[in-house]
Amino acid sequence: MLKKISRSHKKFKWSGLHPFFYHPFFSAFTPDLSNKVILDCGCGRGIFGYLTRTTRDLSGSIMIGVDVNEESLFFCRKHKIYDKLVKHKLPLLPFKSKSIDFLICSEVIEHLSKKDGLKLLNEIDRVCRERAVVTTPNIFFHNPPGTEADKHRSNWQASNFSQSGYRVYGLGLRTPLLSNSFLKIKQALYYFFTPVSYFFPNFGGYLFCVKDFS
Repeated sequence: MLKKISRSHKKFKWSGLHPFFYHPFFSAFTPDLSNKVILDCGCGRGIFGYLTRTTRDLSGSIMIGVDVNEESLFFCRKHKIYDKLVKHKLPLLPFKSKSIDFLICSEVIEHLSKKDGLKLLNEIDRVCRERAVVTTPNIFFHNPPGTEADKHRSNWQASNFSQSGYRVYGLGLRTPLLSNSFLKIKQALYYFFTPVSYFFPNFGGYLFCVKDFS
């Protein structure tokens, strides 16, 4: 199995632009992580784990990555991004109640049905004891053929998270999915409109949701 996965990694697989938009906000809302248990829920190729590891003091901490994709877990293991990796399918989380200090769940919930997404939020409430950050697009994207694993199955609004006790911020501008030829325009719109959508998240392209448990 290990050799099979290793061969498949000869072909590069893109994993999205959203970490580049989100990182300044993740940094601003990341607490002191020394001597903490950190969970990256739906970690993918581990970019948020890597950014956390390289920008924060993790003395005495353990950082865990959870994902169902075998290739993503192999990539994270190969590059030693997390202290522990768990293969597990959401929405349930295989952790004891109040065992996680800081939880990241970025661009995951929209890949679940609305029913399973609500279960995931309940699971986050169960396992998290300090802070959780959940992000999602503020629009439903219809994925092109051949991307079943990345298919969006639900659409989330700011009110959904507010009702669950999250503080909700907006990033960028709510626009349809643009082709790569318009990527620079989209990036410009995101930077230009974020100061407004941050306070009025319904206009944002992404929702950045923060919940404190202590």
